[in-house]
Amino acid sequence: MENEILLETEELLQRLVEAVEKLNSAPSEDTIIAFFALVAAWITIAFLLVERHEKNRPYLQISFELVRSTLACIVLRNTGSCPLEIKSLEFSKNFTQQLSPEVQERLNKKSKTNIAVFPNRQWVISFDVNVFDILKKFEVKEVEINYCYSKTGKYKRKYKEKISIDFEEYRGILDYISELDEFKNSVDKLNKSMIRFIDISKIDDSVEQRIKEQGADSQQ
Repeated sequence: MENEILLETEELLQRLVEAVEKLNSAPSEDTIIAFFALVAAWITIAFLLVERHEKNRPYLQISFELVRSTLACIVLRNTGSCPLEIKSLEFSKNFTQQLSPEVQERLNKKSKTNIAVFPNRQWVISFDVNVFDILKKFEVKEVEINYCYSKTGKYKRKYKEKISIDFEEYRGILDYISELDEFKNSVDKLNKSMIRFIDISKIDDSVEQRIKEQGADSQQ
């Protein structure tokens, strides 16, 4: 596919040069039309090359997700079609300084790294703190992440991007999840109580049956 595009590009380049020469020497309506047709073809090929490049480049998506109950975790997901390597991850200091010293040290080491992530795979980084603690105790509830990544291998183009995650924006859904968990716990407790009650009832029924059987035997 790439060779075909290159051949078409060379052919169009030759035809474009010839059209420009004709346009300079003796411009005519046909020459002008042919010239603009070639320019349109060049634009089309340029879009095809850009599209092909975009399909083959890596894409790193960073998001906050509840992958471990309500523990604050950042998920790094490869949404592209080729393996990628994360070169660096830098977290805003005004947020990370509120975390434990151990977590701060671990995050600081990510400023230079080589984490490989394959397509449709993910890497999870935990802040080792409950999201509700961030909402209740942290003054700064937003973390900014600057990151750099590339295709796996040497001398590959590096992509530098950044993202901000504001935990305050998730307060509503987190409260809803918390209420659901409380409701689920209540239902679980009710189920356990009912099971114990049923088991006790079965025991009582069996005892009553044995008493009746013993009474019938004594009458005989």
